[in-house]
Amino acid sequence: MSMEKMDVKEVSELQQEKVSIEKTVSILENLAKGLDPGTNKEVKQDHILHDPEIIRSFYFAKQVLENVKKGIYNKRKLTEFIITPEQKSKVRLPERKIGVNEFSRIINEHIDLHLSKKLTGVELNRQLKKLKVLSEETLEEGKKRTVTNEYSLGLGFETEKREKNGNVYDMVVINNEGKVYLLENLEEIMKA
Repeated sequence: MSMEKMDVKEVSELQQEKVSIEKTVSILENLAKGLDPGTNKEVKQDHILHDPEIIRSFYFAKQVLENVKKGIYNKRKLTEFIITPEQKSKVRLPERKIGVNEFSRIINEHIDLHLSKKLTGVELNRQLKKLKVLSEETLEEGKKRTVTNEYSLGLGFETEKREKNGNVYDMVVINNEGKVYLLENLEEIMKA
């Protein structure tokens, strides 16, 4: 949102946050230098502020806040989906059939979003279509939708009739076999 479209209160809040961040960064920098935040005088040599791990932590926090102030958290844009074997082992999927959006939401609860981009149902569908696990068809109105194909059922993907607000539609769902396939092959699917 541009500054022109923000009301005075929002601009004032942003300015206050910026001042607070700047003040906090200054305090963290002084702490990292071994200075008492109240007096700005150097603390005794045996003080915890001279511990190298504490000093590194203050500089790290300072860097994070400076990135927040600039509107970025990380120096790099997250472009890769990453899930570790340990994270995979913690995933608990429901016994019922689920769609790609629910599958993605559950996966996102277990990945480190500071290191990995989020998994989305749209991206997962796109990758599964690239691998010919799913297909796409064009409807009369020109809209496109994801559908199963001759390979889908063998990998655990089915089509079910669903109803929402009185409208009946076909939805691609993942059965237990499909959930195992996705979880075991997720990194390769997302790199396809």
